[in-house]
Amino acid sequence: MRRRSAWLAVAFAVAAGGVIAALLITNDGHKSSRGTATAAAATAAVETTGVAPTTGDWLPITVTRPKLPVIGGGIPVDIDPIVSRTDFNTTLFPVGPDRYRMTIFNTSNLGAINSLQWYPPVGTRIVKVIGSSAGRCVLTGLSGFGGNQFPTLVLYPNIFCDRLDLKPATCICRGDGGAVTITFTTNRHLQVNDGDLRLRTATLAFDRIPLTPQQLDRPPVRHVRRIAAPSAASSGLTADERADAQRAVDGLQDSNISLQLQTITTKWAQNPPATCRVGLVSRNPNRFKAYVFWVPWLAAEPYIWLNMDLTDGLHAGAFTLGTTQPVLPGGRLTRNGRSVNRLSVDTTLLSRYGQEQVQKGREIMAAHGGDVLSSPGATCEVLKNGSLELLSD
Repeated sequence: MRRRSAWLAVAFAVAAGGVIAALLITNDGHKSSRGTATAAAATAAVETTGVAPTTGDWLPITVTRPKLPVIGGGIPVDIDPIVSRTDFNTTLFPVGPDRYRMTIFNTSNLGAINSLQWYPPVGTRIVKVIGSSAGRCVLTGLSGFGGNQFPTLVLYPNIFCDRLDLKPATCICRGDGGAVTITFTTNRHLQVNDGDLRLRTATLAFDRIPLTPQQLDRPPVRHVRRIAAPSAASSGLTADERADAQRAVDGLQDSNISLQLQTITTKWAQNPPATCRVGLVSRNPNRFKAYVFWVPWLAAEPYIWLNMDLTDGLHAGAFTLGTTQPVLPGGRLTRNGRSVNRLSVDTTLLSRYGQEQVQKGREIMAAHGGDVLSSPGATCEVLKNGSLELLSD
């Protein structure tokens, strides 16, 4: 029998690592059109194919991780991260002594990239960000570690860019996604592909972005099945409201949203969903919100959250993805917990960072969940095919 986790288990779920979800939806959403985040993708027709089964891809999602070897006392050793994302392509050109122009292209299947962060390689310090062709790119870093003697000390200077809106590609095969060019200076020579580029926020496209010319030329079709709403009570929702919420969630099936729910869970966070929540925003008509929050398995990977705001049909709302690092960038955390060894790679299990990371996870979850976590609603779970199913309390 499937696990039915209650909302009161949220704090425990975050401590263990997992996903919190909630969703803002207004209707069935079985009619497809394009919104601003999906302009690069062909509009998908929708085929409704009856009632969903409760077997196969309609079971709760699971994650297969590498088997960890153990040392004396049964303590698992650290492992190398196996996560590889291809959200960007970059070019790097020298334009003067230790002065560079780096162009970053959106090659992601997520949608529009809104912000990113670039860390220089070990031993290289960014001296100044001169300018950028789009958005706002600034020199940033970690402050507050110099004490009273060095109040302006900044550790691990890096380039943070936001307000970008790098459009998605019309097809991954074309590589015609948006781009930003950043000019900066360093204290030493850089090589092509040096540094670490990380996605920070994106607006997900609702329709999947084609991978091949054949997919681009063939009109896409989404297949949607109805999932039965739970009959038991769900935290203040009536039976009709639960049914409306499940119908709205069903509209996400076989879209880019369901694809990303699968991919983030199994290949990025590498943690199965712990719980999820669908919250009621308003009545007459019924509107719902959704918020998804992942705690990563490895310290090298970020906390991830997905806000889904569907106020006027599935394509009209925003699907906003955000991330933040669980520990400091660059390597293993030192014994004092305030800095990292920049000559190392952090292959640590996040659970080894203990209670401080548990608290950080709770704070991040609350900061981005909005009123979904306290509004009337129902718990849910992510299925193997990326669909969401409401649960009984």
